[in-house]
Amino acid sequence: MLARLGVMESHSCQFPAALAVAAIIGLLLLPLPSNGEVSCHPNIFGGQDCTSPEGRSSSTPNIFGGYNTTFPDGSRSSSHPNIFGGEDKTTHEGTIQSKPNIFGGKDYRLPSGERIESRPSIFRGRDYRQPNGGIVSCRPNIFGGEDCR
Repeated sequence: MLARLGVMESHSCQFPAALAVAAIIGLLLLPLPSNGEVSCHPNIFGGQDCTSPEGRSSSTPNIFGGYNTTFPDGSRSSSHPNIFGGEDKTTHEGTIQSKPNIFGGKDYRLPSGERIESRPSIFRGRDYRQPNGGIVSCRPNIFGGEDCR
């Protein structure tokens, strides 16, 4: 595509030139979350890196088929698949359990006993109904992750 736009002149410099153009575009388009937004993208370890107003978090796959995540405050969580077809995520506050629901999303039970329900949205993302009735909407971003608000 870049060659069609006249960015590349010869085959010998395609990779470095493409990498430089991609880096410049990435820096210009890098989403910086505003108040209450979270933006995620895949990382080189097979997990994802997320940026929020609180800071950055990063996850990597673990040997249990789940992920280990480090949060901006330094706290950590670990997850693994459960017998309900969902995932159990262990945090310093307790365990968050998930299972599929009839709407094509997941139901989450928080350590406090409160529940969150997710459903697919019309924008190829997901909507999460919070315990207080509020909705958090997530949609795919150009980096292969998702943006939530």
